[in-house]
Amino acid sequence: MLIGIPVLLSSSFEGSPRNMRERCANAMSIFAKYDAPDLFITFTANPKWPEIMENLRPSEHTTNRPDLLARVFNLKLISLMADPTVHGALGKSVAQVYTIEFQKRGMPHAHILIVLRAADKFSTSEQIDKFVRAEIPSSIENLRLHEIVTKCLMHGPCGIDNPEAHCMEAGQCKKMFPR
Repeated sequence: MLIGIPVLLSSSFEGSPRNMRERCANAMSIFAKYDAPDLFITFTANPKWPEIMENLRPSEHTTNRPDLLARVFNLKLISLMADPTVHGALGKSVAQVYTIEFQKRGMPHAHILIVLRAADKFSTSEQIDKFVRAEIPSSIENLRLHEIVTKCLMHGPCGIDNPEAHCMEAGQCKKMFPR
Protein backbone atom coordinates (compact mmCIF):
# COMPACT_ATOMS: atom_id res chain seq x y z
CA MET A 1 0.00 0.00 0.00
CA LEU A 2 1.35 3.40 -0.95
CA ILE A 3 0.93 6.17 1.59
CA GLY A 4 0.75 9.81 0.58
CA ILE A 5 -0.55 9.28 -2.95
CA PRO A 6 -3.79 11.20 -3.48
CA VAL A 7 -6.80 9.26 -4.67
CA LEU A 8 -9.29 11.14 -6.82
CA LEU A 9 -12.78 9.73 -6.83
CA SER A 10 -14.75 10.27 -10.02
CA SER A 11 -18.17 11.90 -10.10
CA SER A 12 -19.70 8.46 -10.65
CA PHE A 13 -18.72 7.51 -7.07
CA GLU A 14 -21.84 8.26 -4.96
CA GLY A 15 -21.13 10.81 -2.23
CA SER A 16 -17.68 11.82 -3.48
CA PRO A 17 -16.87 15.55 -3.59
CA ARG A 18 -17.00 15.52 -7.39
CA ASN A 19 -20.35 13.70 -7.33
CA MET A 20 -21.79 16.25 -4.91
CA ARG A 21 -20.52 19.21 -6.97
CA GLU A 22 -21.98 17.68 -10.13
CA ARG A 23 -25.36 17.13 -8.46
CA CYS A 24 -25.37 20.70 -7.15
CA ALA A 25 -24.52 22.05 -10.61
CA ASN A 26 -27.33 19.96 -12.13
CA ALA A 27 -29.82 21.32 -9.60
CA MET A 28 -28.73 24.91 -10.24
CA SER A 29 -29.06 24.40 -14.00
CA ILE A 30 -32.67 23.28 -13.48
CA PHE A 31 -33.44 26.55 -11.70
CA ALA A 32 -31.56 28.54 -14.34
CA LYS A 33 -33.85 27.02 -16.96
CA TYR A 34 -37.19 27.08 -15.12
CA ASP A 35 -37.03 29.88 -12.54
CA ALA A 36 -36.43 30.16 -8.82
CA PRO A 37 -38.24 27.59 -6.70
CA ASP A 38 -41.71 28.52 -5.45
CA LEU A 39 -41.94 25.99 -2.65
CA PHE A 40 -39.44 24.84 -0.03
CA ILE A 41 -40.74 21.80 1.81
CA THR A 42 -39.04 19.93 4.63
CA PHE A 43 -40.14 16.33 5.12
CA THR A 44 -38.90 14.59 8.27
CA ALA A 45 -39.17 10.92 9.20
CA ASN A 46 -41.28 10.04 12.20
CA PRO A 47 -40.06 7.02 14.18
CA LYS A 48 -43.62 6.49 15.43
CA TRP A 49 -45.16 5.99 11.97
CA PRO A 50 -47.48 2.95 12.16
CA GLU A 51 -45.58 1.22 9.33
CA ILE A 52 -42.46 1.31 11.49
CA MET A 53 -44.03 0.47 14.84
CA GLU A 54 -45.92 -2.52 13.40
CA ASN A 55 -42.69 -4.07 12.09
CA LEU A 56 -40.60 -3.80 15.25
CA ARG A 57 -40.12 -6.85 17.45
CA PRO A 58 -41.30 -6.42 21.05
CA SER A 59 -37.80 -5.64 22.38
CA GLU A 60 -36.70 -3.48 19.41
CA HIS A 61 -36.52 0.28 19.19
CA THR A 62 -36.42 2.34 15.99
CA THR A 63 -32.74 3.11 16.64
CA ASN A 64 -32.08 -0.63 16.20
CA ARG A 65 -33.73 -0.67 12.77
CA PRO A 66 -32.29 2.10 10.58
CA ASP A 67 -33.09 -0.10 7.56
CA LEU A 68 -36.79 -0.09 8.38
CA LEU A 69 -36.81 3.64 9.11
CA ALA A 70 -35.01 4.41 5.83
CA ARG A 71 -37.29 2.16 3.78
CA VAL A 72 -40.52 3.63 5.17
CA PHE A 73 -39.14 7.17 4.83
CA ASN A 74 -38.19 6.51 1.20
CA LEU A 75 -41.63 5.11 0.33
CA LYS A 76 -43.37 8.08 1.94
CA LEU A 77 -41.00 10.51 0.19
CA ILE A 78 -41.77 8.93 -3.19
CA SER A 79 -45.49 9.27 -2.42
CA LEU A 80 -45.06 12.90 -1.34
CA MET A 81 -43.05 13.76 -4.46
CA ALA A 82 -45.77 12.27 -6.68
CA ASP A 83 -48.55 14.24 -4.99
CA PRO A 84 -47.57 17.82 -5.89
CA THR A 85 -46.75 16.84 -9.46
CA VAL A 86 -49.33 14.19 -10.33
CA HIS A 87 -52.33 15.17 -8.25
CA GLY A 88 -51.62 18.91 -8.28
CA ALA A 89 -52.37 19.49 -4.59
CA LEU A 90 -50.08 22.51 -4.60
CA GLY A 91 -50.30 23.27 -8.30
CA LYS A 92 -48.58 21.66 -11.25
CA SER A 93 -44.84 21.29 -10.91
CA VAL A 94 -42.49 21.96 -13.81
CA ALA A 95 -39.32 21.08 -11.88
CA GLN A 96 -38.38 19.64 -8.51
CA VAL A 97 -35.17 18.88 -6.67
CA TYR A 98 -34.64 17.25 -3.29
CA THR A 99 -31.82 16.19 -1.06
CA ILE A 100 -31.90 13.77 1.85
CA GLU A 101 -29.95 14.49 5.01
CA PHE A 102 -29.64 12.72 8.34
CA GLN A 103 -30.03 14.47 11.67
CA LYS A 104 -27.65 13.84 14.54
CA ARG A 105 -29.79 11.00 15.87
CA GLY A 106 -29.96 9.30 12.46
CA MET A 107 -33.40 10.54 11.42
CA PRO A 108 -33.66 11.14 7.66
CA HIS A 109 -35.26 14.31 6.36
CA ALA A 110 -35.62 15.76 2.88
CA HIS A 111 -35.37 19.34 1.68
CA ILE A 112 -37.56 19.71 -1.40
CA LEU A 113 -37.57 22.61 -3.88
CA ILE A 114 -40.45 22.84 -6.36
CA VAL A 115 -40.96 25.20 -9.30
CA LEU A 116 -44.63 25.66 -10.17
CA ARG A 117 -45.97 26.40 -13.63
CA ALA A 118 -46.77 30.09 -14.20
CA ALA A 119 -50.54 29.64 -13.76
CA ASP A 120 -50.07 28.05 -10.31
CA LYS A 121 -47.51 30.45 -8.82
CA PHE A 122 -48.61 32.19 -5.62
CA SER A 123 -49.15 35.89 -6.28
CA THR A 124 -50.99 36.99 -3.13
CA SER A 125 -50.54 36.43 0.57
CA GLU A 126 -54.04 34.93 0.70
CA GLN A 127 -52.96 32.17 -1.69
CA ILE A 128 -49.93 31.42 0.47
CA ASP A 129 -52.04 31.43 3.64
CA LYS A 130 -54.12 28.54 2.24
CA PHE A 131 -51.08 26.26 2.62
CA VAL A 132 -48.80 27.87 5.21
CA ARG A 133 -49.74 28.25 8.86
CA ALA A 134 -47.75 29.89 11.62
CA GLU A 135 -50.14 29.29 14.48
CA ILE A 136 -51.12 26.50 16.80
CA PRO A 137 -54.49 25.10 15.67
CA SER A 138 -57.36 25.33 18.11
CA SER A 139 -57.82 22.17 20.16
CA ILE A 140 -61.56 22.85 20.11
CA GLU A 141 -61.84 23.15 16.31
CA ASN A 142 -59.39 20.39 15.38
CA LEU A 143 -58.04 18.33 18.28
CA ARG A 144 -56.06 15.89 16.10
CA LEU A 145 -54.23 18.66 14.21
CA HIS A 146 -53.57 20.50 17.50
CA GLU A 147 -52.00 17.35 18.97
CA ILE A 148 -49.84 16.75 15.88
CA VAL A 149 -48.53 20.33 15.82
CA THR A 150 -47.80 20.53 19.54
CA LYS A 151 -46.13 17.10 19.57
CA CYS A 152 -44.16 17.17 16.31
CA LEU A 153 -43.51 20.82 15.51
CA MET A 154 -42.76 22.38 18.87
CA HIS A 155 -39.64 22.13 21.00
CA GLY A 156 -40.07 20.67 24.43
CA PRO A 157 -40.89 19.97 27.06
CA CYS A 158 -37.39 20.19 28.45
CA GLY A 159 -35.64 21.77 31.40
CA ILE A 160 -37.22 21.14 34.80
CA ASP A 161 -40.28 19.54 33.14
CA ASN A 162 -38.20 16.92 31.31
CA PRO A 163 -34.53 16.76 32.40
CA GLU A 164 -33.99 13.59 30.29
CA ALA A 165 -34.95 15.29 26.97
CA HIS A 166 -32.42 14.77 24.16
CA CYS A 167 -31.71 18.51 24.03
CA MET A 168 -30.54 18.65 27.66
CA GLU A 169 -26.84 19.00 28.40
CA ALA A 170 -25.48 19.71 31.89
CA GLY A 171 -28.96 20.62 33.11
CA GLN A 172 -29.53 23.21 30.34
CA CYS A 173 -31.34 23.05 26.99
CA LYS A 174 -28.79 23.15 24.13
CA LYS A 175 -31.37 25.07 22.06
CA MET A 176 -31.64 27.79 24.76
CA PHE A 177 -35.30 27.11 25.60
CA PRO A 178 -37.32 28.54 27.17
CA ARG A 179 -36.54 31.93 25.68
